[in-house]
Parts: sequence; C-alpha cells; structure tokens
Amino acid sequence: MAQRTQIATTLVATRLAIACLLGHACLTGSCLAAPFPAGPAFTDAIPTNAVPTDADTANQRATIDYHVATDGSDDHPGTVQQPFASVHRAQVAARAARVSNPDQAITVHIHPGRYRLRRPLTFQPADSGASRDLPVLYRGVPGGEVVLSGGRDVTDWEKVVEDPGLWKTRLPHADPGGRQVDGDAQDWQIEQLWVNGRRAVRARDPDEGQFYVLLGSSESPQPDEKWVFRHTYATSDGDLRALDGVDPESLKHAELFVFHKWETTREPIVTADPQRNLFTTRGEIMKPHNPMTRDCLYYFENLRAALDSQGEWFLDHDGWLYYRPRDDEDMTSAEVVAATIPRLIDIQGDIRDSVTRVKHLHFEGLKLRHTSFRTPDRGIRSNQAAMNIDSTAVQVDAAEDIQFVDVAVEHVGGTGFWFRKACRDCRVERSRVFDIGVSAVRIGETGLVPDDVRTGGITIDNCILHSGGRVAPHAVGVWIGHSGDNQITHCDVADFFYTAVSVGWRWGYAESGAKRNRIQYNHLHHVGYRILSDMGGVYTLGPSEGTIVSHNVIHDIYATRYGGWGLYPDEGSSHIRFENNLVYNVRDGGFHQHYGRENIACNNIFAFSEEGQIAVTRAEPHRSFTFKRNLVYWDRGHLLGYSGWTQGSKVRMRNNLYWRVGGQPFDFAGKTWQQWQADGNDEGSIIADPMFVDPLNHDFRLAPDSPAKRIGFVPFDIGLAGVQGSADWQDLAKSTSFREPFLVPPSPRFQFDNDFEDDHPVSMLGMSTKSLEGKDNLIRMSDNPDGPGRCLQVQDDPNMKAAYNPHFYWDPKYTTGRSHMSFRIRLDPTSNVACQWRDRSAPYRTGPSLQFSGQAVHSRGRKLLDLPADTWLDVTMEAIQGRPDSQWRVTFGLPNGQSQEVSGLTCDPGWTDTRWVGFISSATDDSSFYLDDVSMRNQ
Repeated sequence: MAQRTQIATTLVATRLAIACLLGHACLTGSCLAAPFPAGPAFTDAIPTNAVPTDADTANQRATIDYHVATDGSDDHPGTVQQPFASVHRAQVAARAARVSNPDQAITVHIHPGRYRLRRPLTFQPADSGASRDLPVLYRGVPGGEVVLSGGRDVTDWEKVVEDPGLWKTRLPHADPGGRQVDGDAQDWQIEQLWVNGRRAVRARDPDEGQFYVLLGSSESPQPDEKWVFRHTYATSDGDLRALDGVDPESLKHAELFVFHKWETTREPIVTADPQRNLFTTRGEIMKPHNPMTRDCLYYFENLRAALDSQGEWFLDHDGWLYYRPRDDEDMTSAEVVAATIPRLIDIQGDIRDSVTRVKHLHFEGLKLRHTSFRTPDRGIRSNQAAMNIDSTAVQVDAAEDIQFVDVAVEHVGGTGFWFRKACRDCRVERSRVFDIGVSAVRIGETGLVPDDVRTGGITIDNCILHSGGRVAPHAVGVWIGHSGDNQITHCDVADFFYTAVSVGWRWGYAESGAKRNRIQYNHLHHVGYRILSDMGGVYTLGPSEGTIVSHNVIHDIYATRYGGWGLYPDEGSSHIRFENNLVYNVRDGGFHQHYGRENIACNNIFAFSEEGQIAVTRAEPHRSFTFKRNLVYWDRGHLLGYSGWTQGSKVRMRNNLYWRVGGQPFDFAGKTWQQWQADGNDEGSIIADPMFVDPLNHDFRLAPDSPAKRIGFVPFDIGLAGVQGSADWQDLAKSTSFREPFLVPPSPRFQFDNDFEDDHPVSMLGMSTKSLEGKDNLIRMSDNPDGPGRCLQVQDDPNMKAAYNPHFYWDPKYTTGRSHMSFRIRLDPTSNVACQWRDRSAPYRTGPSLQFSGQAVHSRGRKLLDLPADTWLDVTMEAIQGRPDSQWRVTFGLPNGQSQEVSGLTCDPGWTDTRWVGFISSATDDSSFYLDDVSMRNQ
C-alpha cells in the first residue's frame, strides 16, 4: 500500500511539473484538451520528450499503429484494446516512435466520435514521416464520422417569456466586444454559432439577403488618434430604425458592414442620428480608388433590435445569448456549437532550413469543424480577396508532402486550408471545404520571396469547395499568390460572393512568382449574386508564363454595379492560355481583359452575357491577346464591350464564329462586319448559328452539321469538368442550394444642396472623383473672399502634367426627366474653367457645357455673357434627359441684381444621359476659382 501511494505521489508530481512546463495553471478539464464534449482531465499535459510506452517502442512491424477513441484514456498505451483519449496524446506517441523507429510508417487510427480541441494540433519537424511511402498518417476509422472540433456545446436554453419564439441561455463571462479576459471565459467571445450543423446569422438589419444603400459619405481624421478616421454616412428615411434608441454600451458593439466594388469593410459604429439619417463609424482612411460612398450596399450587425428573423442570434454584453430558432429546430434537443479556437491544425516547419521542414505527414478520413474568427476592435479594413484576414483552420508552413485525402473542413470562421510559406508538393484530394468564413484554399504569399522558400507544386484535386465568404464576402474560393506549378483540377467551386479562382498577385508587369499554374477541368459557378463587383470565374494578375486555364465550365457570375466576367485577365496578366472553356450566364463578358500582354483565348464557348460578350478596357502598344476558334453566342447586349476596341487595342482575332440568337443584327464596336474585316480583323471568321443542341437549357453540344467545323473548332467534353468518382461524391457537389441573385435597386436620384458650411456626406465634393495629380491641396474649403461664410476654392498649378487638371466630377445617374443645376462662381482674372455634363459613351458626348474666363462666359464657342473678374455670378443650367438632339437653357444672376436667360443651346448629337458632371480648370498659372451654393435636382 505504501509503495502504491509513493508511485501515485510521484505520478502526480510529474504531471504537475509537466503542466507547469506547458504553462497550465491546473490539471482540471477546464484548461486541457478532451474528447467532445467532455473526457479525462489529463490529456494535453504530455511533454514532447515523454518516455515512450511499450506501444511507443514497438518496432517489430512494418507499420506502427496507435488508436484513439472517445472512451479511451491518455494513460492507456494506445492499442486498439486500450486506446488513447485524445489526438494530442497519440501525436506524442507517434513522435516518440519515430525516434526509435526512423524507417517505419506510423498510423494513428482515430475511431468515430467527436473530439474537442482546446488548442490546435501543432506539427513540427519531429512529427515528420520517414518518406512518402512511409508517412505518419492520421486516419479516421470508417464506420462513422470522425470529427475534430474547435467548438463548444451551448446548452441550457430557455424560452423568453416576453417574446414568443425567442430563446436564451447565459454564457459565463461573455464579452461580445472581443476583448481578452482571463481563464476559460475567452472561449465565449463568440462571433460564429451553428445550430444543427447550420450557420446561424448574427442579428443584422436588414435581414440576410437584403441591403440598404448609402447616399453619401465623408471622412475626417481624429486628432487624438493616429491613423483613425471618423466616417459619416447618409442614408434614406427609415434605414436607421434598428439604431434608434440603442444605449451607448450596446451601440459600441454594433458594426457597419459595407460592400464597395470588389471589397468589404467592417467598422464599429460610434453615433447614430435617425432623425437626420446620419451615422458615424471609426476606421482607417478610405482607399481613394475604392471608397465607401454613394450606391454602396450595407447592413448593420450585432444589434438586439435586429433580432427579428428566424435563424438569427445575438450576444448581449450582459452575457445572455439569444436565438430565434427556425421552424425545424427544437431548442430542447438542438445541437448548438460555438467556435472557440481559430485553428485546428498548424504545421510549422523551419523556412530557413529545408532539413527541418515537416515532411510526409498525411491525413485521411477526418472532419475538421468549428473554428472562430473575432473581429478586431478597430474593425476590418478593405483588402482585395480578404488577404488581410489570416485566420485559417489548417495552416501549413515550411512543409513537403503534406496530404489531406477524404477530409472535410466545415463550419469555420476563417479560411479552410492555407499552404503559406515554403511549401512544396502538398495536396488536398477528394475533400470538401464547406461553410467557411473566408476562402476555401490559399496557396502562397502576397509578397515575392526567393525560389528556395517559395511555395509551389500544390495540388487541389477533385474537391468540393462551397459556401465561402460568410465572414468576409470579398474572399475568393481558391487564391494563388506568388506561387507556381500548382494545379487546381476537377474541383467544384461555388457559392462565393466574389471570385471563384484567383491566380497571381502582381498589378502590372513587374516580376511575379505565379508561373505554370494549371486551372483545369473545374466547375466554377454561382459567384457574386449581384452583391460585389469586378469579379471573375477565373481572375488573374501579372505575368504568368506557362499558366493554362482550360476545360472549365463557368457560369452564373453576377456582379452588382459592373463586372461579373467568366475569364478575367486583370492588370498585367500575361502569357496565359485560356482554352476549351465553356462560359455562360455572366453579367458583363465571357472574356474580359483589363490590360495585359500576349494572352491567348482559343477554342472556347462564350454564351449569354448580359452586356458585352468579349471585352477589353485598355489599349497598349503591344498585342493584348489573340482570340481564335471561339464560339460566341448571345441574345442581348453588345458583342464587343468596353472602350478598348475603339481606342486601338491590339487584339488579333481570327477563325471565330459569332451568332446573336434569332439572327438579330449586331455590330463590331460600331462597325459593320464588312468594315470590321476590311480593317484586318477576324480573317476566317463567320457569322452563323453554331447549332447547339439546346442552348437555352445549357446543352452546348454541337449538331453533326454545325458550321463550327468551318473555323476549326474542336469539340470538348464538358462532362469532365467538376468532381469525379462515385455517384455519392458527385451528388454531394450538387446538394448545395444557391440563393437567388440580389435584386439591385435603382440608384436613388442624386440631389444635393451644398453651401459648404458643414461637412454633410451628401455633398458635391463628397460625391466627386478628383484628379489632382497628388496635389490634394488644390481643392479645399476656404473663407469667402467677399464676405462671411465658407466656399470651395479650386486652385490651378502651372506644373500640372495634364491641361485638364485639376478637375473633379460626379455621376448623378440622370437618364430621364428634367435636371436643374445651380451654383455661384467667382473667377480670378486669368481663370479658365469649364462646367460640362457628359454621358458615358466612348468617346463621350457632351450635353450642357459652359466655359468661364475672367472676362466672359461661352458655350460651344458662342459668347453668352461678359463677366468681370473677382465678382460672383449666379448660374442655373436646365436640360431634359432621355431625348436625343435636345436643347438646354441657362440663366445668369448678374452682380447688379438683374438676370439674363439664354435658351436654345445645343448638345452633341445623340446625348441623352447625364452620367458625368464636373468642373475643369485649365488655366496656365496658379489662378483660382471659387464655388458656392451648389445645388442639383432631377424631376
């Protein structure tokens, strides 16, 4: 008895010492990993140099086996009869066995059940296998789900008596603001919640799938906080009802979520003034090329007043968690899980030394679920593809031959997989990434690093990558940065709000690490939902020699304001071959090249784009791309989209087939077919019905006598795109349901009254795009030179590169009705200022136009009025939109109090829309002009 007591005492002392080494304050289950939902207290506290058990040192067999089961114990030897209780303990055993058995494979068999991870499984070089054929394998035993979860059950729900249909439970020490607190209470700073395997919606207004629209914004620096800006937003009547009467403590936890072009921004709310339709937030300075401004979609999140729809939840600052269940959910038996850790598997090699990489580590048959993402106190600034969010369920650095086969990563707050730094020859195969906060897969880095530490050779094959961007909608499905020799093949990528596959991370023609990537045989679909803009099924950036995009089926790519392309070589994309792709049902072009060099689009089918079918934006001195042996089939919109066609883009087009449904007429960027070919375009091309089997039902097979043969088109099997294998696997890819695209509301009529006495966000300047060549002080608020109050001063600079700078303009989006614009203007003696209304054609057409100098006012060379310098002149311009060859009138309020009207003024023939209104200063010295009391209306 005394001997047993001594052994027990020694064991406890050893465990206590181990716990201290690992930084644990206790040996209770509250601070150690355990099977889900609960298990033995002693699980994590085993050092990596633990003395092997008998099973650890077994070296007489080809494969060393360990077993983990929910009814096991980490005091067991890890045999099938006496399994471990945790994967962490099995990892320790496998590491020790590799030391004593360096040439043997090791398999950790994880039996069905759910295992809760309170910290990530971290693998280092000591966890490596012997070789590709003798790996260390973590394998889920068939017969049931093997789930490694970073979540925690939420129980003890009760009805809210005063609100039928609402349930609540108390979370200990909850802190929804994301601040760190002591002890286990950190786990309850939740931002993600799942009910019966379905992501619940954090209370938002308006409800999921709906959005408000901004009317305007302004920003000003916070003098006491570096890099922090105050943003003021204006919105429509009724849009702030969820903020009305919210107490300050609750308001500081609420967030604004804005969708602007291809990015989103999340910022904490500071104040709300529903009576004036204004609210403010704190954040970083807006990006000048992508600000949060008029027409941006937005919503509010994390407000108790927004908890009004089924499937929504809200965590109050007093610790009460509220949930409004869906019709098929019973809160007395529902499985509710809150994510508590940000990562499940962390593979950490040493990027400085190839010898100390993690190698030959394989995972098979596992389901990895529930990771958290917590919004920083400052919010989340916009960043393309959400690459400033690094939360990842499985992160791999400095590793070779890491394999994930038959694995699922589901219900996570961040990204699924990221093969980040110095990874080579890794693969994810026949795996599903589903319901994810950010991206499904990332490969490489945003910076160009030396070849020996550059990630490459990663294969993502036969995978289902669905339903991403649930936390950061501007994330992409698969992202490849400065990384080469990767293969994305036979994947089904769908249900994202931005791009499906993005390759490259170089804007322009400087060196890029994205070479020889292969995006082949994928099904890329249901992207965008008309919520963001500027997206593609496949999006590329920068020089990409050897990259091939082929045999993909791409469809249902819909943007909100512009964009939504099938194949989208963006800035600097070069030397990419786009071949044998089927693209249909997109918003703005089956193929669109912004600018790039010597790309090839060959033997593709492009069908049913809503706007331009084939688009190019920028004309460059080199060949932009070659377009040959393609079939282009459409029923509306233009054949050739964007202005590059009329600006001299060098595109070689030959042996193509064009057909507008029903034989409807069309032109080639304003030219007839004969004129187009006479200019040397489309040699060998034809206009003919390709005779698809059933194009309205997306059957693009060709009839035997199709004229496509005449241009050399070679049919390809679209059935090879997407996941392959068993019927169950293919059915799983088809099981995801897709929402209907958002119905984008028409832009609110643009109108404002701006006296420059305050910084109201709906103002002329707030709506304007400025062209100042980096000299921001050329447009500024100024004291009125002739009296009290403020006005706007625009100063010229003789050193401006462009004669039309400085200038600023806004888009009022007036297409019909009578428009009225008034302002007061004061000029220096040498001022030269134009005020113009334009449409958005290429080249643009001008409507009402005035030219001001220090002596007179002209319109199209006609002198309207003598004007002495250094005096204020009142101007009112009126015109009717929607009517070609219309005339307009102007009324001048003279300094002597009299008025003078001039009518019958002309516009460019064909001008009907006002999509650009601006002031242009073209003086040759540093003279100024002043504006005040600017007003614009449309009826």
